[in-house]
Amino acid sequence: MKELLQELSKNDLVLGSFYFKENENLSSFTDQYTVPETRINRIALVLMQTMDALGGMFFDRFLLEGEDKRISLFSHDGGYCGIVSQSTVPYTSIENIYTELIRKAPVVEEKPVEAKPEPAGAKPKTEAPKVEAKPPPKEKEDRIIPATVFDEMSTILNEYLGDFSETIFENQMSDLKMKAEPAPFSLLQKLCFSLQKASAMLIGPSQAREMVDKLLSLIKS
Repeated sequence: MKELLQELSKNDLVLGSFYFKENENLSSFTDQYTVPETRINRIALVLMQTMDALGGMFFDRFLLEGEDKRISLFSHDGGYCGIVSQSTVPYTSIENIYTELIRKAPVVEEKPVEAKPEPAGAKPKTEAPKVEAKPPPKEKEDRIIPATVFDEMSTILNEYLGDFSETIFENQMSDLKMKAEPAPFSLLQKLCFSLQKASAMLIGPSQAREMVDKLLSLIKS
């Protein structure tokens, strides 16, 4: 994908391009026009939150109009590719550039793994006896955590996400149909991992992982 972005940015009509897919975030911009990585992360986050708010609707492509710049977005391989251009450049021109590059992009096919022949005289393999996995203890998962934990979680989120913390917190709680009231440990744990996924595009995977570690420590204590 990085090669595709670099090819896009070589075109005279393109100021730069970026791609986001869950925790993956790539970008390539010309020397004449550069954008801080944090801004691209925020664009990706806002778009993902917008799509979540619309009920998980799938978009094949859409257009963001600015005062003098335009971002054309196209769905690609489970993510979205954004192309930045001057607003005076027709959308159809950008669409043609993108479509042509995608058409020329090589398709990577996975080769089937060939089974190696058994050596002569080898003894047939016997299957190991199946051991039934014991279910994990439910005592800790079923603990009810007091509602005060939500204020403490909010403080941790604000430490890492700043102004975005409240919106992300509300969106993830809404997705899980949660309210700021006593909740089972297992549901709060699910909320923590949802917050990690939603925040990774904004603050990066390592910071999001550090944040969720603090959240998990909080609900476990």
